[in-house]
Amino acid sequence: MSQRLLSMKQVLERIPLSKTEIYRRIRAGTFPIPIRLGPARIAFSADEIDAWILSRTTSGQGRA
Repeated sequence: MSQRLLSMKQVLERIPLSKTEIYRRIRAGTFPIPIRLGPARIAFSADEIDAWILSRTTSGQGRA
């Protein structure tokens, strides 16, 4: 099984939130938890990020 990983930079390109806001949401438990690859390197599961985006678009959150 192969899982695609995204860097923080790639996540920021896909989601219009600041890095600070992403970390705030991770701490709050409302954003996917990153995978630690090394002492100074993290990555996110592309599947989890896609699911997070889909959950926001299908639930009506953020719509006026």
